[in-house]
Amino acid sequence: MKESNDLILLVSLLMTLLMATVSYLNFKRNKSLEFSHLLEFWTALFVQVLTMFICINQTEQIIVLSMVGWVWPFRSMQLVLEDVSGQSVSHWWTYWIVGLAAFVSISLGGYGFSFLAVTLPFSLTIGGLGLLMTYEAYKTSHFKEDSLLKFVLYFCSVLYFLKLMSFPFWIVSKFSEYVLVLETMIMVGFAGTIVSVYMEIMNKKHVFELDSIIKERNQKLLSQSKYSELGMMSAGIAHEINNPLAVIQARTTQLLRIYRDSSRAQDLGDGLQQILYTSERIARTIQGVREFVHQDEQCPMKEINLKVLVDDVLAFCGQRLKNHGVNLRFYGLENYSVYGNKIQLEQIILNLLNNSFDAIEFLADKWIEISVHEKNNRLQILVKDSGHGIPEEVATRIMEPFFTTKNLGKGTGLGLSLARGIAEKHGGNLCYLKNKAHTTFMLELPKNMDQEGRSSLVH
Repeated sequence: MKESNDLILLVSLLMTLLMATVSYLNFKRNKSLEFSHLLEFWTALFVQVLTMFICINQTEQIIVLSMVGWVWPFRSMQLVLEDVSGQSVSHWWTYWIVGLAAFVSISLGGYGFSFLAVTLPFSLTIGGLGLLMTYEAYKTSHFKEDSLLKFVLYFCSVLYFLKLMSFPFWIVSKFSEYVLVLETMIMVGFAGTIVSVYMEIMNKKHVFELDSIIKERNQKLLSQSKYSELGMMSAGIAHEINNPLAVIQARTTQLLRIYRDSSRAQDLGDGLQQILYTSERIARTIQGVREFVHQDEQCPMKEINLKVLVDDVLAFCGQRLKNHGVNLRFYGLENYSVYGNKIQLEQIILNLLNNSFDAIEFLADKWIEISVHEKNNRLQILVKDSGHGIPEEVATRIMEPFFTTKNLGKGTGLGLSLARGIAEKHGGNLCYLKNKAHTTFMLELPKNMDQEGRSSLVH
């Protein structure tokens, strides 16, 4: 019996030592908090098995003393359950109860009670609290989300704490050999699942971190593209402000002369009205620029009339187009509205207008047409210009990030890629229509968006 018990304990001892080594190597490679918990877990189990290996055949006093070593494995199991379940299973009162149970066991031993009576309070407390921790971790699990390995780990944890609860009974019985076999099986179960579970946890953690990095970088690229587009529109903005200022200056000089002639009161009123109108035009231009450079997240999601959307974009780029002889045409915009982030949708329109202008700037016939059609409860906004299409080899790559055919310093290669990303975020799409006589891009957006889609845009 003794040789058999020693062999079983030796197997458990070697297994825990091996897993502690594997955990250390993983921790050294990953340097993560989770693998430090795993290293502590296997080290604690190794020490516990080693203590049992030394004390199992000694006096009852030595065996009782070895139970103090249960506290470290109890704590390390607590950390493992928290890592696996993703929630806290520790409570401030836990170790107060463990301390009280230890005090009761020591007191009973001091009064000469039997081995069973001395060990029972402490073993029942450690085992019971461990089962409670395992249940708290398990109740947050979902069969569709958690892997089978996690449930095997929970099952091994339950067996482990049940074994601790039964310790006083099997240590004085003839079943110690069978319980030691059970302990070895528990160690095998832990060894077969826990490292895989931790690798799964780390993989999800890395995916989450990568998603966060990608989201942050996309946001930075979006801002960079926004300012790039704004820079290329600076000439148009200057015209939008300088022209109304010239009107105000000229009309003010004229009104100063009219003011002295009481018979021209009507001319005075007309002049003041024109100054008011041109001042409002400047205010609209400045407001459009302010909104455009503002943070997207601070712009509320709302219903936007397409004509208003396009007019706000033209408020600081329309004059540039007109000054270069570009004829602007609009069809049906006032009849449709979309739901979304106004600033982001403006950026798509601005990018398409800017690309069209760059393409037709030196053509004899220069025009840009924006029209809208409804199909299957979706709005198709077509931006067409007088160009004669895009070469096939360029069209296949036109939506790729950083791909541009413009001269150095004129384009970033981010505009269309980010514009398509914004469209997809709004539940739509942006594409180039190849089989058209003139260069045509189609921005497709849902006519209506359900509450779930609106919520995803907000967040």
